[in-house]
Amino acid sequence: MLGITKVSLQGDYTVYIEFNNGQNGIINLKNELEKDHREIIRELLDLEIFKTVKLWHNTLSWDNGVDFAPEYLYEQILVQKKVA
Repeated sequence: MLGITKVSLQGDYTVYIEFNNGQNGIINLKNELEKDHREIIRELLDLEIFKTVKLWHNTLSWDNGVDFAPEYLYEQILVQKKVA
C-alpha cells in the first residue's frame, strides 16, 4: 500500500514528499486547490492554513481536516515532473 513517510513545506503551496516505495518529489498544489470548489479545500488557499501541513496516517493532512490520498499526490508529482 502506497504511503507517505516524510513531508516538508517548501514554499507557498509547495511541499516535498517521500513515499514508502522510495520515490519522492516536490508538488505545488495551488492549481489543484483553485480548481476545487469545495469550501474546505479552498480554505487551504489561505497560506497560514496551508502551512499547517503535516504527515498523518501515511498522507498529508491540514489542521482544517483536509487530507489527500497518497496515490493522488503520487500521480500529481508524476504529472508535474513530466511538465517540468
